[in-house]
Amino acid sequence: MDDGLINDDKLLVIRIRNDSQDAFKLLYDRYNKKIYYFSLRYLQNMEEAKELVQSVFINVWEHRKSLDETMSVKSYIFRSTVNYIYNYLKRKAIRARFVELELQKGELQSNQTYDQIFFNDLERSINSIIETLPAQQQKIFQLSRFEGLSHEEIAKKLDLSTRTVENQVYRALKIIKRNLKGEILSLILLLGQMLFFSDLFNL
Repeated sequence: MDDGLINDDKLLVIRIRNDSQDAFKLLYDRYNKKIYYFSLRYLQNMEEAKELVQSVFINVWEHRKSLDETMSVKSYIFRSTVNYIYNYLKRKAIRARFVELELQKGELQSNQTYDQIFFNDLERSINSIIETLPAQQQKIFQLSRFEGLSHEEIAKKLDLSTRTVENQVYRALKIIKRNLKGEILSLILLLGQMLFFSDLFNL
């Protein structure tokens, strides 16, 4: 950032701190696209990136009285962005881990206090993975995990050996867990990249 833009940012901060909505709009126009495309790189979701931009600038306005013109407002904005992205990815990783634990317990009903919308999202995520399983494996897994049938009951219902049912359930769990671990690994790699890029902005 050149000295002229730094000085201009400082003047904007002073005016914003004094409740100037025009100065706030100038700051928004200057950085909102940069924040959007930076966020989109990691969130991979246009709506989430747009919401993040709004959240970051709402935070700036709500805390305008504490802004310091001697500090880089650009760094402040990008630091807030990194925090939002980190928290988003962390929640996503936690969600994946929760689904894996629910699978290992053999149930899709949580006895803990989770927001219903959050749980519905989890259910959609796991269903999308199950839909990729081979037809017979998918059927066996659904009977086991969703309908609560024992391996012996499934074997009798589908005219299969109990050993076959056990193998299919094991393979289904292995595939699902591998996909979930892959998702968590991707998040870790993204976080590492995000921290690297944040250094470029002198955060």
